[in-house]
This record gives sequence, structure tokens and C-alpha cells, in this order.
Amino acid sequence: MNMEKSRKTLKALIVGLVLLLLGISMIVIGVVLNNHLKTIATDAGEKYSPAWFIYLLEIGGALFFLASFGNLHYYMSYRFHFKKMNVKQMGVIAVFAALSVILYYFGKFNLPFFPSWLDVQFSDVPAILVSFMYGPLSGVITIFVRFFCKLPGTVTVGVGELADLLIGLAMVIPTGLFYKKHRTLKGAFISIGIGMTSGTFASVVANWLILIPAYINLAHFPMVALVKTMDGIISGGNGVVVESNFMAYYLFAGVLPFNLFRYVLVFAITILLYKRLSMLIEHFTGDFIKENKETNSIENEEEVLNN
Repeated sequence: MNMEKSRKTLKALIVGLVLLLLGISMIVIGVVLNNHLKTIATDAGEKYSPAWFIYLLEIGGALFFLASFGNLHYYMSYRFHFKKMNVKQMGVIAVFAALSVILYYFGKFNLPFFPSWLDVQFSDVPAILVSFMYGPLSGVITIFVRFFCKLPGTVTVGVGELADLLIGLAMVIPTGLFYKKHRTLKGAFISIGIGMTSGTFASVVANWLILIPAYINLAHFPMVALVKTMDGIISGGNGVVVESNFMAYYLFAGVLPFNLFRYVLVFAITILLYKRLSMLIEHFTGDFIKENKETNSIENEEEVLNN
């Protein structure tokens, strides 16, 4: 019995690694092709938009990544006694990851009193909800799938998407970890407050150290235009914001209040949905816990018999 299970777990490890390498390869090829074709189009003076096959590569890579996680998780659950992941959980995660991608592309807008490149979007809501259902790891998978699917449209050679990935992880991991231990409405409110704080802090740091340098050095966005945009918002173009104080105004009068406002909207929608989906969440969570207990019980009985 143990020999057969060892062979199955080894097979899962091999298949998972192959799928993971295939997914990463497709994603990298998509990013390289996207950057290459964009350079050609820019040099020719044409307006560039990613080709359909680049989207196909990136989305396919994301799907392979998700499939590899199922196999690797099966191996890790046996090797390190993690909780097992069933088909239903994988299906729910895939659905919520798809919703996150859809909301990113079709559920965002700008605010006139913030820089135009800061978008209010609600793609974090599915990630938070699925982390409520199955824990922070499920939310992390959702954030990663969204990251891979966003890469075809990158204008910063993936650096902006990387910053968004880090911000999403900084938000969803503390939220999911706290709620995992406190599965009540009060626990949901507290976990959301923790996620809002950590996400906002990560967004300030990411804009300071990653996004703005990437816009200037990789996307070749002129610093003068950034300063002019921020000065128009702060003083109506009277020259209050200059290059030397741009970052301070941008971070503390732009990024900080913008992300607080965005997360208030995101978490308000999450709470409203949570109240309506709480029975569904408990149903999925309860089944998952029950199935894991039954599986662990069966494994313990097998170990006793084998010994």
C-alpha cells in the first residue's frame, strides 16, 4: 500500500514540475515576445496592442501553473502532511481566479482627483473571498493567476505587474491568515482591517521603489510629465510640486489616500458579499475540513495496519 502511494506521489511530483516548467516557459516567452513586438511597433511609429497568441501563451501558462499546483500540493501533502486539496476546491479557486481576471479588465475606473495611472479596480474581491473559504494559500493562487494573465498588456516589462503581485500578496495573506483562526463576522472585519493596512503600506513601498522607477527607466515615461500631472492635482499647475518633492507628494497625497479609498470600496463589497455568501462559504469550508478529517482518519488506520 505504502509502495503504491509512494509511486503515485512521485508521479504527481514529476507531472507537477513538468507543468510548472511548461507554464513558466510559456509566460516568459509571452513577455519576451510582447516586449519585442512592442519595440518594433514603437520604432515604426505604430500603436501597439498585444497579439492574440501572446494572450494565449500567458493564459495557457497560468492554467498550467494552476494545474501544476494541484499535483505539487498532492506530493507536499503526503511528504510534509499538509491538508489535501480536493477537486472541488481546485474548481472553486479556478472560478474565482477567472473572476479576478475579468474584474481587472472590465471592472476598473479612474478618479479625477488622483493620477490617471492609478485605477480603482475590484479584482481583489474574489481573492479575498476564496481565501475566506479555503485559507490564504487559495487567495495567493488567485493573485498569481491574475498576475500571469495581466502580463501580455505590460508596459513596464512586467515590473508593474510584479509590484501589483506583491501588493496583492501583502493584502490577501494577512487577511486569510487571521480569518482562518477567527471564522466569524467580527473576525472578517478585523482581518479586512489588517489586510487594508498591509496592502496600503505595500502599495506605498511598491510605488516608491518599483513602479515609479520602472515607469521612468523601463517605460521611458518622462519625469516632467509625472511632475506636471501631480502638480495639476495638488495646486492646479502653480508649480508647488517639483522634481525634488514629487515623490513625497505622490506617495502621501496620491498613493496613500487613493489606496485607502480603494481598499475601503473593495472590503465594503467583500463584507456585503460575505454576509450573503456566508452560508455558501461555510458549506465549502465545512466540507473541506470534513473531507480532510476523514482522509487523515483513513491514513492513520492504514498506518496502524501496516505497522
